[in-house]
Amino acid sequence: MQVGIIGLPLSGKTTVFNALTGSTADTAMGGKKDPNRGVCFVPDPRLEPLTKISKSKKTTYSTIELTDVAGLTKGAGKEKGFSNQFLGQLRDMEALLLVVRVFESETVPHTEGAVDPVRDLEILLTELILADMTLIENRLPKAELMKTKDAQNRKVYEKEEASLRRFMAALEDSRPIMDVEPTEEEMADYVHAYGLLTAREMLVLANVGDLTHDREQASLERLRAETASKGMELVVMNAQLETEVHELPEEEWQDYFEACGLEGSGKSAVISACYCALRQQSFLTTGEDESRAWTIPIGAKAPQAAGKIHTDIERGFIRAEVVTYNDLIREGSIEACKKAGKYRLEGKDYVVQDGDVINFRFAV
Repeated sequence: MQVGIIGLPLSGKTTVFNALTGSTADTAMGGKKDPNRGVCFVPDPRLEPLTKISKSKKTTYSTIELTDVAGLTKGAGKEKGFSNQFLGQLRDMEALLLVVRVFESETVPHTEGAVDPVRDLEILLTELILADMTLIENRLPKAELMKTKDAQNRKVYEKEEASLRRFMAALEDSRPIMDVEPTEEEMADYVHAYGLLTAREMLVLANVGDLTHDREQASLERLRAETASKGMELVVMNAQLETEVHELPEEEWQDYFEACGLEGSGKSAVISACYCALRQQSFLTTGEDESRAWTIPIGAKAPQAAGKIHTDIERGFIRAEVVTYNDLIREGSIEACKKAGKYRLEGKDYVVQDGDVINFRFAV
């Protein structure tokens, strides 16, 4: 999964990036245009038991690729739209994480004067919508022209024009393109090809400070109501605290989170929200060399899952040898699962389930 991190300057988005990836990227980016890139390892408590059962030499977790782009300023998407460089940095992103500032700080002034997360979210959404409108306004005349000049491909351009007008209707109504549910074909041909941003899944991250303070708590509640009204997923994180607690013993972390009014780490909440928004799940493989989690879309069939490991395995797929994680832990080994009738042979139409432990048979 690839997720882009967007936020206003001084919203703490690079601190969020550091908290999720364990990086030490400079949080004072200023006018820096190069994005920060890193990976977030996805915790999976199922892997360590598998490693013990198989006596694996290594354990490999799934990852989410994160890109932290330069701060988005008010007015950036108007008239000329975002730069090609900015769009290029986000073009491959499957989801956008919108970081909204809730924390109060006398030493870190807010670019808009006062802390107001609802206003900041509206600024971010407005800029993304304006940028998409600019892109479509530039592309529509070309589609209209080509459908008259290129008779052979007229239907192709008519289809493009219809889709772009459908997208524009939503944008003009101050709604993201995602609201009109683009088809897979539209996502491939127009959304990704032209770099349309509001057709991506969007999550909101409230970057909080001390929620035991009434003012911050009130700001968070207003933001929670706003995201609920827009049907957007909201996750809460104290990014600064997340980066600091990792220098302390893990058994002490919870005390620090609770002292700031948090139930626990926001990192796992962000990861869960990304998986849910993008409809992803994990299947597992295990053996002497490695126990590993692999991320696949919910509903993926066995050959698609095999292709995550290697394209040759998908191309030469014969069958999938499947045991559920719980059965494997209960029985203690693959051989014990076979004797207990918990080991299954599945074909090309098998829909992989979260937590399946699979061995693929293939011939190239």
